[in-house]
Order: sequence, then structure tokens, then C-alpha cells
Amino acid sequence: MNSSGKIVSIPQEIMFEIFSWPPSDSLMRFKCVSRFCNSMVSESDFLDIHRCRSGEIEFLLQGVSAYYTAEEKKKKYGKASTSVLQVDGSDSLYNCVPTDPAYSCLDCVNGLFCGWDSSNMRPAAIFNPSTKEVRFLPDPIEGKCWNKYSLGFGPKENKYKVLLTTHLSRERYTKYGVFTLGIDKSWRDSQHILPCIPYYMPSVCISGVIYQFAIPDDLSIVVFDVKSEKIKIIALWIALDLVYYYRLIEVKGKLGVIDYRKWVSGYFDLWILEKTPKRVWERQIIGVPSI
Repeated sequence: MNSSGKIVSIPQEIMFEIFSWPPSDSLMRFKCVSRFCNSMVSESDFLDIHRCRSGEIEFLLQGVSAYYTAEEKKKKYGKASTSVLQVDGSDSLYNCVPTDPAYSCLDCVNGLFCGWDSSNMRPAAIFNPSTKEVRFLPDPIEGKCWNKYSLGFGPKENKYKVLLTTHLSRERYTKYGVFTLGIDKSWRDSQHILPCIPYYMPSVCISGVIYQFAIPDDLSIVVFDVKSEKIKIIALWIALDLVYYYRLIEVKGKLGVIDYRKWVSGYFDLWILEKTPKRVWERQIIGVPSI
């Protein structure tokens, strides 16, 4: 309020600048200031700038009976300190995704995690380590079936979406549902039905596109465009039938697949999908340093 008694609003650009400097444990309180602050502290651009300015690196750690965040803070003279804190609401997250690695699954985009129970006995959840928030997703459309969740981010529309992959073994096909964070109240049917079996291996989201392994006949990759919500399948460089030796990663904005089969021989293959009209897979051999 100024001297004349009028309320003066602070420009959003200045609020963005101010709130990007305080420590992460203050972000939750800022969400109560206004609707703009509530949405701002969850935006990808804001979180990226906040992480750079705070000099903090956060990790999600899985314990025996709880989840923790490990925060590395850079200090002067090149020194760094690490603090480990139990997640607020860890019991809620633990009830969603048990800490036993054999039964828990995690997907991550821009520091936001999607966790679910591979036995489908608990609802999936979204977890933000920066704000320590846990939000549960609605129950799947088909109930307790073979479900997989993939988290994606569309940079152009600045929206996070979760792709629900449900395999109906009796009907022998897979259907897909979509949930937009902060907008949808329930799953939307994507109208896409494919004759493939999804795998619980982590997905990867690159430039607004989610990639996940699946098997129609041989091992392939299902491609989901976060903005258009269209789905297609791309083939690998050769017919494969075992997914356990492969991992999807991002390599400088491109899709990469790590082949671990030759690991014991002192190297592994890295296949990169080039951004060319023919979409050719290029092979790189990565040597494993001896211990």
C-alpha cells in the first residue's frame, strides 16, 4: 500500500526473481501467498533457476522403512556439505510405494518423481523433493491390472502429464490413459490400443516425448507425445527379446539405449537415435575403467 492508500501489486517478474533465491524449505510457505506463487514454485523454469542459484543438489534416497532427501550444498572455497532428511509425509509415500526395491517403481522428470507399486496394491503418487509434497493419483481406469506409469513434461505448454499403461492379459492388448497434473480429476482414455506388453523399466522423457520399452512381437519402444497425446512405436536397431540388459537414457537431447550384455568383457554399447529423417541408430562403444 502506498502513501495514498492504494494497493500496489508487485510485477510477476519481480516476484519470480525474489522467490528464486530463498532456501528450498521456504518454498512451501510461499505457496500460501497467492495463486500465482502456488503455481510458480511448481513450474519447471522456476525450479531450474532455483536449483542453480541455491547451489543445492537434491537426491531421493530409498531407506529400509522410509524415504529421504539428500541435499548437497556448495560452500565457499570449493567445500560442500551434505544433509540427509526424512521426507515429510514419508509414511504416506511409503504406503504408496514400498521401499523394497523388488516391488517399487520410480519415474523422474525435472526433479519431480512418480512412484508406484508394481503389485498394484497401492495408488501411484507424485513426489516433489523440493517442496516435500506427496500427491496421490486416482485409481487406474481398469482397477488392479498390469499397470505402468510414465511421467512426462511438455515444455511448450508447461504441463506435466502421467501416461498410464494398462495391459489386459485376457483381452491381449494394452490401453493408455492420461492424467494432467493440476488440471485433471480422473484418468482420460487416450483411445490408443496396441497389441504390446509394457515393461516396468523406467521411462525417459526428452523434449516433451515419453519413451518406454514394450513388446508387440520383438522388443520395441513406445513413443508418447506429451502435447498431442499421440502414440506410436519405433523399432530398435535389431530384433531383441530380453529387456533386462537395456536402459533408456537421454544423451544430449537424443534418445539413447544402453546395452549391458558385454559389461563383463570390459565395455558396453550405447545406441543413440539420431535426429534424421530416417531415424538411424548409431552405435558407440563405451569402455569400462578397470578398478
